[in-house]
Amino acid sequence: MKRIFISVFASILLLVAFSSCKKLAAAIFGGFDTTVDFQVSIPAVPVVSPFELPLGQFLYKFNLDSIVKAKTAGVFNANDVKSIKVKQFNINITDADQLNNISNFQSVRVTIQSNTNNTPAELFSVTLPDTYATTFSTPGNNAELLSYLKGSDITYSMYGKNRRITTKPLTIILSVIIRAS
Repeated sequence: MKRIFISVFASILLLVAFSSCKKLAAAIFGGFDTTVDFQVSIPAVPVVSPFELPLGQFLYKFNLDSIVKAKTAGVFNANDVKSIKVKQFNINITDADQLNNISNFQSVRVTIQSNTNNTPAELFSVTLPDTYATTFSTPGNNAELLSYLKGSDITYSMYGKNRRITTKPLTIILSVIIRAS
């Protein structure tokens, strides 16, 4: 009888200890911010369309597990991440000029798909100012991206509606600041 009591007590103690370790690990893993930069080239847009136009689709290789391990000195991995959301987007046109800059576009929208979730999710959709600018920043839209970023092949699709033509291709660096928690 004493052995049964000790065995049951030990089992309960182990169960509590393991569940507490998971809670402790979750409490310690406070999350982190990381920036994903990618460069895209969009062609000259020689007409002003009344509709949004596709500006390109771009493949990005991604390894969430490596990023988590690098940001946490190997203490945590991708399985410890419960949420990934966009904090901020930064758009920078590196070869802008007076005739070809952010003001040429009325709006821009970016969606994401991956090899683990092929349903497009909107990362951001913004109306751009009609004043000369080479950079633009906007906060994220709070969409949950974990199911997308568990994949290794991420596809970004960019759409835009222009208010004026562009006379040359434009090189754009998109910086996406994501929050993993």
